[in-house]
Amino acid sequence: MEGRRKKRLLSKEEIELWAHVTRNDEPLSRPKPDTLASGEADEATPPFAGAAATAKPLDPVPVRPEPAITRVGATPAPLRPSPPPHQPFDHRIVRKIARGRREIDARLDLHGLRQHDAYVTLRAFLARCQLEGHRHVLIITGKGGRTDSDSRDFWNSEKRGVLRRLVPHWLAEPEFRAHVISFTESAHHHGGSGALYVTIRRRGKPGSV
Repeated sequence: MEGRRKKRLLSKEEIELWAHVTRNDEPLSRPKPDTLASGEADEATPPFAGAAATAKPLDPVPVRPEPAITRVGATPAPLRPSPPPHQPFDHRIVRKIARGRREIDARLDLHGLRQHDAYVTLRAFLARCQLEGHRHVLIITGKGGRTDSDSRDFWNSEKRGVLRRLVPHWLAEPEFRAHVISFTESAHHHGGSGALYVTIRRRGKPGSV
């Protein structure tokens, strides 16, 4: 083809001269595959990545709780005082009531009531007596004797005598002491050990008699 230069073969002298000039040259070493891989990995890995992965996390800063806000001038709600313990029943009053010289203002018969009903009834009765200004009342619990008519009645045989034992314990509770000053066993003709004379606390402060 016109315009293209033809390749010229080197002469024997030129080949010998080139070999003499390049006799001390060393061929360039090509990079090993593992070196290239590590180099590429180094380029792909961002700086300080290893340090960030192994760095110990910082301890959380403790949060101090907010102090309770107290309103200035606020006064705490006063605690309700506990009623005072019972006082001994005045024996002179017992003799007057037994001889009919002192009237019984009201009476309550708990016969035939279950324990829960008796408890609620007694509490309501005493509160009403205090509200109405009564002073001495009679609570009939029964002696708990057994009769032939109910000897085979399981419920009656179980409950007989229970109120006689429980009512004094109920009267000693703070809720009842708010209404009751004292109590004692009644005279024989009022029920004896199956009934109680109860002195009602006057309305007003819990410590009033």
